[in-house]
Amino acid sequence: MNMSRASLGFLALAAGAFACNVHDNTINIPNAMLNVTTDVDVQNVEAGQSVPMSVNVQNVYLIDPAATPPPEHKDDACHLKFFLDDEANPPILVTAQTNVSVMIPPATPPGHHKIICRVHKHDDTPTSTKFELDINVKASVTVGGGGTGGAGGGGTGGAGAPDAAAAPDAAAPDAAAAEAY
Repeated sequence: MNMSRASLGFLALAAGAFACNVHDNTINIPNAMLNVTTDVDVQNVEAGQSVPMSVNVQNVYLIDPAATPPPEHKDDACHLKFFLDDEANPPILVTAQTNVSVMIPPATPPGHHKIICRVHKHDDTPTSTKFELDINVKASVTVGGGGTGGAGGGGTGGAGAPDAAAAPDAAAPDAAAAEAY
């Protein structure tokens, strides 16, 4: 096999890049810390609810993913991604803010879940810095309207215009005048 030195050098460089030991496909940012808190009763969260959270990060420079980080923060420029249950799912929030509202998807089934907040490098590479918050999504009970009659029943004879059959004397004045002739 006849390969030039440049080809061998490129091949060695490419092999070296693939042989890197990247733990769990994440990057470690030295001394990075992350803590997430909420005032919401995490045992009684509803699907579709917005959960306010406060995020405390240290040794990380938070910047919007669409913004360009300043040169002095190229190594620690990051943003936050929030996931429900599994990071293989699309994030439910991507932000550089530290006071956020995380919307629990309306289709979330009742039961135990976790909100995962992970720090991602500006190039979107996940870091090893993450926080998990256990929540319990409670079953919601829907009381349906329906039926006929009654205020707010949604059927005929609601609380709108008077029902002439139920109260003949409540007919429109023009109809009463027409009967008088």
